[in-house]
Amino acid sequence: MKSDPNYRGWIALAVTGLCITAIWGIVLPALAQTEVVREREAFLEANRINPAAMFYTELECLDADK
Repeated sequence: MKSDPNYRGWIALAVTGLCITAIWGIVLPALAQTEVVREREAFLEANRINPAAMFYTELECLDADK
C-alpha cells in the first residue's frame, strides 16, 4: 500500500494543506502584530492610501517614506 503512487499523492496534499493552514493561521497573524506592520498600516491610513490599489496608482507620498 505504501508504494501506491496515489497514497503518496494524498500524503503530499495533506502536508501541503497543513503548511498553508499553519502559515495562514499562525505565521501571518503573528507578523501582523509586529511594530513594522503596525507602523506601515498607520502610515497608509494617515495618508488615506488604499493598499489594494497601490499597484494601480502613482503614489508620490510613498517616495517620502524611503
